[in-house]
Amino acid sequence: MPYKDSVQRVSPRTQTQITGNVSCKTGSSNGIVKDLSEEGICFQLYFDIGARTGQEVTIRSEELGLLTGIVRWNRGDRIGIKLKLSSNTAAQIASYYKFFQG
Repeated sequence: MPYKDSVQRVSPRTQTQITGNVSCKTGSSNGIVKDLSEEGICFQLYFDIGARTGQEVTIRSEELGLLTGIVRWNRGDRIGIKLKLSSNTAAQIASYYKFFQG
């Protein structure tokens, strides 16, 4: 069974191809949001920025605006980010679904 099929998700994920930028204290990279949920993002980095588990990151994209979160995992060129939940974050995610997935 593939790994992603065996993981229990709190929120359903949507596959995306949103371009954006992730930055942290050790660097910054453009890349692609590969999947999105109300609570997290899988971001594929174009360049290794040295992001480590537990490190705070900022995500910027035209479709999502400015979001912040914590790195939960990193595997090769991808990092999993748990979003800092707030009413603003929820509104930004809802807006993406309304205007770009509609």
